[in-house]
Amino acid sequence: MNFCRTIDRKMISTSMERTTIGVLMPRGSAHIFGGFSITFKDVLALVAFSSSLASTVVDFLVKTTGKSNFLGDLANKLPLIDAGYDILSRYLALNCLTTHYAPLWSEVFTPDFTQQCWSQPDNPRLPLDFFARLTPAWQRYCALRTDYARRMALVEIDVLVAQALGLTLDELLLVYRIQFPVLQQYERDTWYDLHGRIIFTISKGLVGVGLPRKGGTTQPKARLTLPNDTVREGQFGWEDVQDLPDGAVVQQWVQDDTLPTGPYLKERQ
Repeated sequence: MNFCRTIDRKMISTSMERTTIGVLMPRGSAHIFGGFSITFKDVLALVAFSSSLASTVVDFLVKTTGKSNFLGDLANKLPLIDAGYDILSRYLALNCLTTHYAPLWSEVFTPDFTQQCWSQPDNPRLPLDFFARLTPAWQRYCALRTDYARRMALVEIDVLVAQALGLTLDELLLVYRIQFPVLQQYERDTWYDLHGRIIFTISKGLVGVGLPRKGGTTQPKARLTLPNDTVREGQFGWEDVQDLPDGAVVQQWVQDDTLPTGPYLKERQ
C-alpha cells in the first residue's frame, strides 16, 4: 500500500467496448480480488506500462491471447514501452483527478509537460492552454475534466503508443476498424457541446449521461432560445436539438444531490 500501482479489471470480456479496463491507484489504497494490480520499482516504468494498457494497440494484444483473466501470466507478456513526456503528461492528466495523486504527479512531472500541445491546436472544445498551465505541484487544473478533452487525450495516447511500438498509422487504423466494433459504434453516435460535455451518447457505460434520444415527461424542464430570440419551453431530447442553428441555447434545470448541503436545482447550458 506504500506504492502506486496500476490496476486492471481481472475478468476479461472481448465483446465489450474495451478489453483492458485499468487505472493508476494512489498510495494507501486497496482493492478486492475483482482487480489485478502490480507495481514497479521505477515509477516512470509504472506510468508507462499503465498508459499502454489504456491504448487500443495493447488492448488488441490482450484480446488475441484468448485469456479470460488479467493476471500476472498475461501482464508478463505485454510490452513495456519507452513512454515519452507526451504520453506521460496525457495519462497522468487523465488519472490525477484528486489530491490523493499529488505525490505521484510531483514525482513524475517535468517542465517538458508544459511544452506539449494538442494534435488539434485550434479546436474550441479543448482547453488549448492546458499543458502550458501545468505546474510541478498538483492543482485541480492539472487534470482533464471535460468529456471531450479526456476522449481526445485517449485518442492521442492510442497514436503515441502505436508509434512507440513501431506501428504505422494505417496499421493502427486497421486494428481499430477490425477489432473494436463496439467502440466504433459508440464513437459514431456520441456528441459533444461547445463546452466539451457529452450531450448525447448511445454508450451503455454512460447511461443517463446527456439527453435521451427522445424527450419525455421524465425529463427535466428546459428552455430553448433561438438566434432570433424565439423561446420554447419543454422537455427536450436529442432529436429535438441536434439540428438547431448556430447560436441556439438550451438551458436545463436538474436536481443536483452531490453536495453535503443537500439537493438543489442546478442550471445546465
